[in-house]
Amino acid sequence: MQKRLDLCQLQLIRWEARCVVSRLPVFQVPASLSMNRPSTALRLCFASALAICVLALPGGAEAGCSRFVPGDQDIVLPPFPMPNVDRPDAAFGPFSNGFVEQGFEWTAGKTAFVVDLTVPGLAYERDISYRGLTFRAYSVGPRSPLIGFHHVLSTGGGASGQILVPLALGRNRNQGPVLATTTPVASSLYIMLFARGGAMEGFPATALGFATSSAESDPSQTMQHAMRLEVTIRPATCSITSTSHALDNVVANDLAASGSNAKESSFDVMMDCPMGNIDFHLSLADANNPGSSNGQLAPAPGATAGGVQVQLLRGGLPVQFGRVWSHGCSSKVSQSIPFSACYLRTADSLVPGEVKGEAVLTAVYR
Repeated sequence: MQKRLDLCQLQLIRWEARCVVSRLPVFQVPASLSMNRPSTALRLCFASALAICVLALPGGAEAGCSRFVPGDQDIVLPPFPMPNVDRPDAAFGPFSNGFVEQGFEWTAGKTAFVVDLTVPGLAYERDISYRGLTFRAYSVGPRSPLIGFHHVLSTGGGASGQILVPLALGRNRNQGPVLATTTPVASSLYIMLFARGGAMEGFPATALGFATSSAESDPSQTMQHAMRLEVTIRPATCSITSTSHALDNVVANDLAASGSNAKESSFDVMMDCPMGNIDFHLSLADANNPGSSNGQLAPAPGATAGGVQVQLLRGGLPVQFGRVWSHGCSSKVSQSIPFSACYLRTADSLVPGEVKGEAVLTAVYR
């Protein structure tokens, strides 16, 4: 059995924005990230604008936001592997340690943020419960991993200083921590991957859409994050059981004329798959003569008869060697692939003996 295998990798990606009014923003790239290294697994690009804000002044007064850098920045993070597992809703990580450092500084009070999520290229699949929160899970295609988004406001004081909000399409609100004193607060946007359930397949670099975030007290200053994602997943494979099938004995009178056939009988080749939803194609070849056609199997080692060969059929018609057909998606149990075989009289003289033929069944996986 031949198998086509692709590399499988996954990544959970983090974008983090920190603003500190006392200094200019610093762009950091992890030391492990080579800028010349191709991204072959999961890649996310964010276009972001830098700003500093004082958002909630005492007495109800509000200050405006001033943008430091008007241009956009792309973030390309190193890939992480994602296994092709049948564990519905399983989440994969960890968070990446690469980020662009920006930020905001709030005075005492609330630190609410609004995030508008626009992802027209995604389809909603289902809600997923993860760590006590409910994530809206989306997909790129019917076999892709599921994708979730969430936003975090953090003061850097551990879990007690973090407010995490899963994101849905449209407008979302993160109420943020309530501050007793003026404090720098980080605004972070995350993407997560979840196992769909059943076999999955990756997808090429795809523009997912945008997330636009802003302080609730000053919506005039926003940061827009263009998201682009690529996932490569190793295909799941099945095992095919070698099969032998014996035709009933035949007499010469049953094969009197060239081209006649006799004693057709059916048999199944069994396939075992570790999970459902594995998409594969099949093809057949003569094991002893690559040039065979019309389903006729060349005499295999040990054959002694003449003027007759085994003919292999699928759906009652002679097999076309080398032609690929789709079997569809697998189930998570043993399944049968039906065939039949018969004797076929050739133009050569009949010679009594044993008739033998061999074929190779190949499965190619997506």
